[in-house]
Amino acid sequence: MDRYEIRVVGHLDQRRARSLGCEDLRLLPGGDSLLIFRAVDQAALYGLLTRLRDAGLGLIAAERMPVSAESVNDGPRTTEPSKESSGVAD
Repeated sequence: MDRYEIRVVGHLDQRRARSLGCEDLRLLPGGDSLLIFRAVDQAALYGLLTRLRDAGLGLIAAERMPVSAESVNDGPRTTEPSKESSGVAD
């Protein structure tokens, strides 16, 4: 799931941000708002942008943010060498 930071014109209140599906809201000093969203795919992102448009919010910027290392599940880790690297046959 991708994380997006979307900057819009004006300060929003928490209730309105939640109704748009916002995970986090930051009010910026210049009078704008930074909304944090998660979207599972491009279709979900486009739906989110449509909701912002329908709410009459002016879009300034949208940026996909890298996923943090702790939220990525690579599976179990091991310190044992693989059979291929150790030259051991089955």
